[in-house]
Amino acid sequence: MGIRNQIIGLIRFSYPATEGFAASALGDDALQDMLYDPARLAKRFAFLETLTLPSLAAQTDPDFTCVILAGSTLPDEWKDRLRTQADRFPFLRFAFLDRMGPLAAAKRGFRRNVDGGVTHVTGFRLDDDDALGIDYIEKTRDRAARLIDGGFAETPACLAFTRGLYFDINSSDQPFHQFREAYAPSLACAMITSPDIPTCIYRYNHRRIATFIPTYLEPGGNEMFIRLQHDDNDSNRSAPPHAVPLSTRKGAKILRERFGIDPEAAARLMPTTPKDWQ
Repeated sequence: MGIRNQIIGLIRFSYPATEGFAASALGDDALQDMLYDPARLAKRFAFLETLTLPSLAAQTDPDFTCVILAGSTLPDEWKDRLRTQADRFPFLRFAFLDRMGPLAAAKRGFRRNVDGGVTHVTGFRLDDDDALGIDYIEKTRDRAARLIDGGFAETPACLAFTRGLYFDINSSDQPFHQFREAYAPSLACAMITSPDIPTCIYRYNHRRIATFIPTYLEPGGNEMFIRLQHDDNDSNRSAPPHAVPLSTRKGAKILRERFGIDPEAAARLMPTTPKDWQ
């Protein structure tokens, strides 16, 4: 039987996990009040609809599925708004799950969307405020095929692209930096497994994946991810000390050409639009 490798992504959208996030220690009611605050959700939708989903829609290889994982307790009006995205983005699927650990929830999200007859699943992770380069799926499929053909994915194996763009929406003076991560980043990173999903890309801290899983890192080429910086980040996302600043005009051009993102729409995410945006 020939190799059939299905590519599936998973985005956690305000999912009330029992661990793994700064707010996970909160009780059910307090966590839901925080996650489902209308102003917060409106902001998360703005990021998702302006950056994340357009970058997936622009993929040069459209043969993939992306699952949005959200809580079963997400209010209906917001569930409906998520579901309407499938009209614009046919690659989307949804998993509304009860509160549980982040790994268990992620594995269920992946497993529910595995096609029959596939020999491998390459599962990628993506936050709801980040974006992927327009050739991410194409290159991930190619690199995964090479690893599988070479016998390097008989057990779970990872692959990641380490060059990306930091985009600070609160910095009108210097919103863009280029950087190459020294380890597998938390995005533009995927794990090849068997179709029963014995583990998944959310199993390990991305900084330590190579400690446990054979990992292929590709540092060259163009920017493959956008890491957004804003006031609602769960973890610190400041640009690393050795990141290279880019002119605002060049950064806006990269948004359009590398990520399929409308620079004018992205500028509306910023409290103050830089004068030399375009």
